[in-house]
Amino acid sequence: MKNVKKERRPKHRLKRKDLATKIFYLFSEVYEQSDSESIWEIELPIEQIREHLKTRYDVDYKSGQWIYTQLRRYEEEIGVRLFRKLGGLGSRQHFSVAVHDQMTQFHQKQHLYVSDKIKVANGVYDKIRNTTAEWNNRRPVRLLLGAGSTVYHLAHIIANKSWEDEIRFAVYTHNLGSLETLLGHNVNFDRITISIMSGTVDPVTFTIVGADTSQITDTAFDFIVQGTSCVYDGLLFIESHAERGVKQMILQKCRGTKILVLTKHEFLDRPIPDTEPYGSIRDYDYVVVPRSASEGVVKKQCECRFELYEPLLIAEILSWNYSIYRVADKSRHADEDVAAGQM
Repeated sequence: MKNVKKERRPKHRLKRKDLATKIFYLFSEVYEQSDSESIWEIELPIEQIREHLKTRYDVDYKSGQWIYTQLRRYEEEIGVRLFRKLGGLGSRQHFSVAVHDQMTQFHQKQHLYVSDKIKVANGVYDKIRNTTAEWNNRRPVRLLLGAGSTVYHLAHIIANKSWEDEIRFAVYTHNLGSLETLLGHNVNFDRITISIMSGTVDPVTFTIVGADTSQITDTAFDFIVQGTSCVYDGLLFIESHAERGVKQMILQKCRGTKILVLTKHEFLDRPIPDTEPYGSIRDYDYVVVPRSASEGVVKKQCECRFELYEPLLIAEILSWNYSIYRVADKSRHADEDVAAGQM
């Protein structure tokens, strides 16, 4: 009997988290190629999303409404909104989807601009690995991971590479997202040890705050990695008052090479209302940002604002996916390098 080769059939579904992640990737791709100034301006027809999933990932959903139902169930699982349903005029099949316009919590922010955050996280990991290569693994890299979803993606990379790379880490963190990741079943605990601060959980930033910090202020770190919500006039701002105190303490009292991770969308034309700055770009040794495939084609306002800081930043590594800058002349003030009123 002749063997008949069966035609490969598309898979019918993804895990809900994977579905949401892949759709956020699509939003990021469309945003980068558009002239929109914000990812919240992007509206994608559900049939475009359905066709993208089928073409890119070989997953064929029976309807657009079924895709949106799975997204809503994932939102219910994690307790936050991620997407908005637009238009349709009563139709269950013809509508568009946009990113939810109130993204303030950690479990929301971890999905935003995810491709840029992964680029930056890879840049930081490469920086650490290259800097410590000559150590020949004599001791672990002492690493302090601050709050933020970009730092969370760095924790993912460290966890995933713990079996592949021989580098060892002694990680200190108050970032519960990073902690959860570094305690995953896929982690090689022979190469990673984890220390956490005691204190109170801030559910918005998903961090531990308000505790005795002597554990980290008494430690000489090799690297300290933090993100921020807003950069304005060279100063750094964050929405959470509780987390603001922790960030300020880390900048002022913790010792080690300080790395600021940004997607460039943090560069705004005004500070976050009703907040005070907790530090400045000058407080860091390095700044790591993504490089976009559309750079030079569609320039966003946030990229133009970032370019105003070029006198302050010295390019050290320009990769295909990320750029690493060294902060110049830290003894001087940022406003000596950037024209007043232009940021």
